[in-house]
Amino acid sequence: MENMDPETGNFLRPPPGSGGVQPGSAEEPEPVIVPRQLPRPNRKLDKNQKKDKDEKYKKDEDESDEKDKKDGSSKSAKEKTTQKRFIASISGRSWKRDEDENEQGNNCIFGNQIRFTIMVISTLCLSSILSNILTFNFAFICMAGEKPENWGNMTLEEREASSYREDLDYSSAQRSTLFMVVAVGALIAVFPMTIMLNKFGSRMVFGVLGFISAASTLLVPLAANTGFVTMILARMVQGMAFSACLPVMGSITSHWSTLKQNGIFIAILSSFLQIGPIFTMPISGELCTSSFGWPMIFYLHGVVSIILFTVFILYHRNTPTNHPMVARTELVKVMIGKGSIYSGPGKQKVSKKVPYGAMYKDPAIWAVLVAAFGNMMGTQLSLQFMPTYINKVLFLPVQQTGVAAAISPVIMFFIKIFAGQTSDRIKFISDTMKLRIYNTLAMGGMGFLFICLALLDPRNQKSFCLIVLIASTCILGFNSGGFFKSSQMVSRQHSHFTMANISFLNCVCMLLTPLLNEVVAPENTPETWSIVLWIHGITLLTTNVFFCIFCSAKPAPWTLDTWSNRSSKVAPEKPQVPEIQVR
Repeated sequence: MENMDPETGNFLRPPPGSGGVQPGSAEEPEPVIVPRQLPRPNRKLDKNQKKDKDEKYKKDEDESDEKDKKDGSSKSAKEKTTQKRFIASISGRSWKRDEDENEQGNNCIFGNQIRFTIMVISTLCLSSILSNILTFNFAFICMAGEKPENWGNMTLEEREASSYREDLDYSSAQRSTLFMVVAVGALIAVFPMTIMLNKFGSRMVFGVLGFISAASTLLVPLAANTGFVTMILARMVQGMAFSACLPVMGSITSHWSTLKQNGIFIAILSSFLQIGPIFTMPISGELCTSSFGWPMIFYLHGVVSIILFTVFILYHRNTPTNHPMVARTELVKVMIGKGSIYSGPGKQKVSKKVPYGAMYKDPAIWAVLVAAFGNMMGTQLSLQFMPTYINKVLFLPVQQTGVAAAISPVIMFFIKIFAGQTSDRIKFISDTMKLRIYNTLAMGGMGFLFICLALLDPRNQKSFCLIVLIASTCILGFNSGGFFKSSQMVSRQHSHFTMANISFLNCVCMLLTPLLNEVVAPENTPETWSIVLWIHGITLLTTNVFFCIFCSAKPAPWTLDTWSNRSSKVAPEKPQVPEIQVR
């Protein structure tokens, strides 16, 4: 053919404005290499078909708008497009126009912020599962009712007529058992749930666990009236559902957050530890003293869980690539720098399996896990026993106990948001130093305030003790910029497994905390509680020192695309692009 090199098959044509200079002449310019544009993959329509399709869409929308005007309808074609996208989202079907669709038409409701709606819905669902567990932590105060002073002298008929329920007046050992059995259920399920999460994704695994948690919460009043053994089973099921919370948090952060927004994602998602008490404590206090009675606490929480997890399953997707409402612009933002998660063509080595040996040999991972243990010891003491301390040691009434117990989570929530935002935005301090500062503010501050609280006299300094107790819980909100963020920065795409280990430690702390209180402070006296506070304060301070020494803000070698081990696979090589020589 004319103007074709017979050896290479490349076309030869003069560059624009050259005046048609022939090859071999003195004025022959240097050859210009023009890569031949390959067609985009998976294009099923040629240009004519695409043009016909666009005209058909436009015609249909114009006809729809004209029909709406005749019918008096206020809905435009763009609003109908939004409805179709939402229907596609909740039905699981993909509804997309051609690749060259105007970007402005995407995500008419939320713009390019679908990842934040995923974050908010997930946080509410995480909070719901925690709230279901916390219901008993408050309800047991009022389940039995007030015991009459002459109970021992009352006849059987008088006892039956009384509002006091002796079978629900659990002993200290029984209460500790009902606290610890939640941890047992979580310990049993944490690693199996993590394996299922890695295989099936967060949508189905977490969604099913949410409905299981809701069902067990709705059945708690029936279980309590049936017997102590059935109550243990109901609490164990609640704990099994809770086991997936932290792994789900890690999975959602790694897949839906941009690398620059890790801090705020972790801050919001981990705030379920505060949002749960904010909702549960005051509501439980009001319902305990209302005509509805303590069973309404469990019924309300169960119904709320069903509603939230229905929305979660309909709207959530495991990755942004599978969500029909995610625009290309947002998808690019989320995927930048995540070659180890979203692999493309090239000589990249994609680690598909968790490198367990390499993880457990990494000092940075051990720094995260040790800090997590200290953090969870303080967290579980606040979650499980703050109402008990306020009611039994400071002698505040039940209704005021609920309000007082909800104050610190509210303040802590805003501290988490502040810590997450500032840890992402501050640039004049190195990332590793920021981890040390924020973790020391959180765990060092809580440990110091616990020791101060142990030195105070609750009998004569009741108000000051309450202020210190609330402050000790609030300051822990800085942990979103500490070990929580380090776990994401170090383990990247394997963060769900790191979170599974943190969840395991959380379960251990859920087991140890009530056991420690049962051994040291069974009667809830100020003297015995000071010992408990000293133990937790020293634990927080020492674990924080270990974290500050060994923490890291860099991705571990076993997360990188160049990591090579038996479980790594090499992605297919990038195809060679044909070139055109232009003279």
